[in-house]
Amino acid sequence: MSLSLVAPLALGLLALMALPIIAHIARQKPKERVPFGAMLLLERVQKRLRRRRRIKDPLLLLLRLLMVALVALAISGLQWSYQGGTPQFGGTGRVIILIDQSMSMSLADGGRTLLEVAKAEADEVLEAIPDGTLVGAIVFGDEAELLSEGLVRDSSRIRSRIAALGPTLGKSNLRSGLLEARRMLEGEPGEIYLFSDEAGPTMVPEASEELRRIVSGGSAVIPRQIRANPPRNIAVADASFGTGVEGGTIDVRVSNYGPEPLEVPCEVTFPDGQSIPFFADLPPEGEIVERLTVPRAADGGVGKAHCEDVDLAADNERFFHLPRVGASSVLVVDGDPGDTPIRSEVYFLERALAPWGDRRGAVRPEVVGAAGLLSLNPERHQVVFLANVSDPRPYIPAITEFVRQGGALVVSMGTNVDPERYNTSMSHLLPASIRRVEDLAARGEMGVPLEVPGTDIELFEPFTRSGRSAFQEVRSRRLAMLQPYQDSAEVSTLLRYSGGAPALVQRTVGQGTVLLWTSSVDYDWSSLPTQAVFMPLVQRVVGYLGADSGGSAGTFDGVVGRSVAIPLPDLTVQPSVTGPDGNAVPTRLEGSTLVFTPNRPGAYSVSVEALPTIAWVAANLDASESDVRTYDDVARSEAEIKPDLFTRVVDLSPYLWAGALLLMFGMVLLGLPVLSSRSEEEAA
Repeated sequence: MSLSLVAPLALGLLALMALPIIAHIARQKPKERVPFGAMLLLERVQKRLRRRRRIKDPLLLLLRLLMVALVALAISGLQWSYQGGTPQFGGTGRVIILIDQSMSMSLADGGRTLLEVAKAEADEVLEAIPDGTLVGAIVFGDEAELLSEGLVRDSSRIRSRIAALGPTLGKSNLRSGLLEARRMLEGEPGEIYLFSDEAGPTMVPEASEELRRIVSGGSAVIPRQIRANPPRNIAVADASFGTGVEGGTIDVRVSNYGPEPLEVPCEVTFPDGQSIPFFADLPPEGEIVERLTVPRAADGGVGKAHCEDVDLAADNERFFHLPRVGASSVLVVDGDPGDTPIRSEVYFLERALAPWGDRRGAVRPEVVGAAGLLSLNPERHQVVFLANVSDPRPYIPAITEFVRQGGALVVSMGTNVDPERYNTSMSHLLPASIRRVEDLAARGEMGVPLEVPGTDIELFEPFTRSGRSAFQEVRSRRLAMLQPYQDSAEVSTLLRYSGGAPALVQRTVGQGTVLLWTSSVDYDWSSLPTQAVFMPLVQRVVGYLGADSGGSAGTFDGVVGRSVAIPLPDLTVQPSVTGPDGNAVPTRLEGSTLVFTPNRPGAYSVSVEALPTIAWVAANLDASESDVRTYDDVARSEAEIKPDLFTRVVDLSPYLWAGALLLMFGMVLLGLPVLSSRSEEEAA
């Protein structure tokens, strides 16, 4: 705030203030003459002379002095400058409407959302713009979107497109909106009307460089702040699973961005439908972390934490990954380690069990040699894969006890397997005795394909008809032929080769289950490990045997509106992605990475066509967009870049002239006879 003068030399007129003073103290001619001759009257005459030499009418003198001062200041052009307001240009002939369409603009206030208020005010601005003005419009959330192809003179189409705008779930990317506005102006000055709540700690700072370029180019951003009174929102900021007592814990962080304390009802829902309700007692502009105990048994997948909030409902939910609660470790016994990893018997099996690595999958394969069966622990292991082990006899008691107590055993063949040794030591576990190994390659045959699995078999329920047909692509060059047996309540054939030979046979032993795969799990005997159906089948077998149900798939996190990159395991076909609404999501391949962009919060499944899910993505909103409070504003940032842009100058000359005229009128009133006589009496 400051005062300035247009013509400072005019202040020399202030010297004229001396004239009224001189006039008031000059000797004045007395109105009455009193003759005297006696010396006795000398003292009385001296007193009257002193009274005549005193300043008469001090109020009149003050008015005259002030009038002279006001006239001098008015002539000098006194101005008052201060910082405030927003730039109000006119005459550039170019106007751009820039509307914030981010999630925070869905905040309801007074029965309308902030976006609805912004649309109404933008329409008023467009209606008031003079004819012939070039007009453009841009809306922004995660990215900017043009509502007009450049600057146009007819704003009717722009107004209709603005009226049709709806809420989005994106973040406030003001920078992208300003960038598109600067491009639309093409280097010419213009006015950018910004309709936004300017909420969040990063919105304005991230756009500061683009704002500087616009202001430096001669344009101005005119912010029209659209805010709730007061800004308020309840958001589920985070939810995550952690190990702990019972089946583990879920930590739910709930934030209150409003000025008042609140208690809101919340609920955590697990993938299998189980739920835990709770109340969140929130301090003003604070947050709480509620820790909930997961039940001892719960299926794996994507869970949800939800809290009620009527002001901004979009961020009331948070999705999180939950592994299957219970023993999910799988013990893989490698009977033929090989000289390189790829020549190992269980290389493909291990990749199929944990395609994303131990950290992202709920199944944790523990690969050991035959001696590792001594560490078999029913409390930790749920499934054991016995892959081409030559002599299981030393470990049969431990294996038998494990199965009878409810564990699952999967036995696969290979060159190390001696049928007689297996028949002798494992007859009480195997579904049928092994008769011989059939070598089709030695007879010049390409291998025998699998039949399509039956639709009534539980193991293959997740596979659709087209998914089941993929089994026909699997061919085995060697297979173990079994002694004749009859399907019963204890023994059942799950999968056969073309021609009827058993491929996968199940037996119930005590409380546990034994599966016998009559070929190998490497590509020495079968093409199964190199087929797309291999990984979904292994994943399904693990879930079917109880080690994991749904949670064995890979787990990834995503943010709505941002790309999610999933490195693909060994697949021969491109997986598809299904969104929370059950519809397919557009994807693309970048090398061996699958990329897609979630458009709403929720669980996204990644799967090969017609096969079970191989990965889950829990997509959530950007938590920073839930903060509807204002930290910085565009006007302040513009003022820091170019202070003159926000300087308001008030010319005080008209007010000074008006004051001088009022003083003159007051002097006239004091000069009236009645007032003059009263003044003389008071002076006497």
